[in-house]
Amino acid sequence: MAGDGNMAYLLFGTLVGIVLGINIAFLYRRFVGNKARTETKLRAEIRDLEKRLKQKDEYIARAIKSIKEEGSKAHE
Repeated sequence: MAGDGNMAYLLFGTLVGIVLGINIAFLYRRFVGNKARTETKLRAEIRDLEKRLKQKDEYIARAIKSIKEEGSKAHE
């Protein structure tokens, strides 16, 4: 008879462990998984902004060069 009680505790403990494991896995995925996804998205956005900033610098350099050329032509 004592073996039946121990078996019930073993079964109950196993079920509680499975439920807790599923909950922990869900919470981990929800909080930690989103951080990784958000970080990837932010890194891509940073790369895009760096690219746009570089293009802007190139446009400014071209504009300055064009203005200098126009100024030298006007003085001739």
